[in-house]
Amino acid sequence: MHEMWKQLLVESCLKSTLRYPSKYDFSPQTMRHFTGQIAQVFPCNKQGLNIDTYSLANLTVEKITPLNNTSKHIILYLHGGGFCLGSLKTHRAWLCEMARTTGTTVMSLAYPLAPETTFPAQSEAIYNAYRALLESGIQAQDIILAGDDAGANLALALCLRLIRQKNTALPCGLMLLSPFVDLTLTSNSVRYNQKHDALVSVDFLKKAIGYYLKDTDFETSDPRVSPLFDDLTGLPPLLIQVGSKSLLMDDAKRLKDMAERAEVDVYYKLYTGMWHNFFMFNAWFDEGKMALNDMCSFIQQRLNQSS
Repeated sequence: MHEMWKQLLVESCLKSTLRYPSKYDFSPQTMRHFTGQIAQVFPCNKQGLNIDTYSLANLTVEKITPLNNTSKHIILYLHGGGFCLGSLKTHRAWLCEMARTTGTTVMSLAYPLAPETTFPAQSEAIYNAYRALLESGIQAQDIILAGDDAGANLALALCLRLIRQKNTALPCGLMLLSPFVDLTLTSNSVRYNQKHDALVSVDFLKKAIGYYLKDTDFETSDPRVSPLFDDLTGLPPLLIQVGSKSLLMDDAKRLKDMAERAEVDVYYKLYTGMWHNFFMFNAWFDEGKMALNDMCSFIQQRLNQSS
């Protein structure tokens, strides 16, 4: 099938099965089950990988290790899903491909979801898991922290907390993919990409924010909630990837600009014609494969410098 027709077909399917239904008042529990079923369309190739599950600070971690891996470095990954969706299952195929392509162990963290666990308890659980990882003997200089969508928000917020507290070492790199870092929804692309993003709707983002901040007094503009508005000085080298059709495209662009002003080393790339979290569709689209290769380059550069 021609690439253009294949993309149009996939976008049409996503809009009808995920974006359009998100306008309705389904419970987070129902949406979790539904997205878990939808995620099975991603081909999960486990060949050449070893997958283990264990506990870290009372949270489940899925550790995906290439069989030929001799490196001590790891990628600690926080899945996306608007703080209320996503799981080890929804991201397994994507993270297996990340581990295989980069040759690096990926640790996928199953953090508690909203509305059952809201801010700041959700962030606190991730902070405790990171501390537990260091206490297990893994060095911060061997960790790259990564996340997509809300997971990117939580990863960035964790690094900024570590900078403020000054008592825990930062990871050697930070990868933020289709980052959701402005919960005020004031980015221009939230408005002009509403019809173009095949995966995410404004209705879903609003509901997700409501779940995340349920029964709290925190404003969406609080830097601890929207880390785009925080002081980014001191962050480790940063990789940002986003698609040009994403509702959150300008979140990523603004984050890049603010990080550069804070003198952070930033590696930013915009993938033309791609929607939110397009990289999870790497089995079908060259842009997804390109995003993985760009991650490889960033990871190798970071790990070589930290060795």
